[in-house]
Amino acid sequence: ILIYDARKVTCRAVNELRNKGIGAMTTKFVWNSKEWNMKVKFLIAVVVEIAYAVFTRAWLSGQLEGVYLEIAVSACRLATIAIYWGLFRNLILSRPKAGGTLRHPCLIIGVLVAMAIPFLFQGWSPGGGFGTALVFALTSVVVGLREELLYRAVLINFLQPRIGVAGALICSTVLFVVYHYGALPITWLTITEVTTLSLLMGLIYIRSGSLIAVVAFHSIYDAVWFFGPFPAVPVPDQWRPLFLLSALALVVLWWRFGVASSGQEVAASPHRLT
Repeated sequence: ILIYDARKVTCRAVNELRNKGIGAMTTKFVWNSKEWNMKVKFLIAVVVEIAYAVFTRAWLSGQLEGVYLEIAVSACRLATIAIYWGLFRNLILSRPKAGGTLRHPCLIIGVLVAMAIPFLFQGWSPGGGFGTALVFALTSVVVGLREELLYRAVLINFLQPRIGVAGALICSTVLFVVYHYGALPITWLTITEVTTLSLLMGLIYIRSGSLIAVVAFHSIYDAVWFFGPFPAVPVPDQWRPLFLLSALALVVLWWRFGVASSGQEVAASPHRLT
């Protein structure tokens, strides 16, 4: 009887260890499969982004101009939006929302300071009068959605669990600046503006979890440029960095002293990779 009981206990223990081992191997295999699938998706996204930049900036710009070029480029933007949504839908939707954070005074004032820039400073004009400006302003919505979807919702959600908030914010900003090479003139003012606004929008997205908020900010900021400047004498560009850095400082204060950070919520919540 004792020998029989010992055999039963031994067999049970072996089976439990075997099952745990198989479970661990299965979990590891599933995780590795998800990681591999995500890497493949990112490789596809890189190819799509490079193809989009080359096609629209190197070839299409030589075939069309003005409103017709902007409409054609916007069609390409919509196509990439559809691709990125299909590839990363679950990743984009995985970020929790932090209710109430967007009503903080520091954030509101910071956004207003940034929004004052296209009203007060001289920007690029497409020419052609109000109708042309209206077309470019409307396509700014597509621009804002495309860039925030990829450089905020996809990149930050993917990178934050792996390299932390600061790493995700810095990497997404660097890639955002590199992306604008060839689309905007490379000057110290342009680099300062793109970098500052990318950090500002990244902080807003990480803290609030609201893609709509950063898309709205980006779209309105770009759209207003086509109707400004509104003063008879625009503010000199040497003052623009002061506005940019002041807006960023206010958003950082909101980040530091506002209500509970959604970044902590993301770290505590399961992160879907499918």
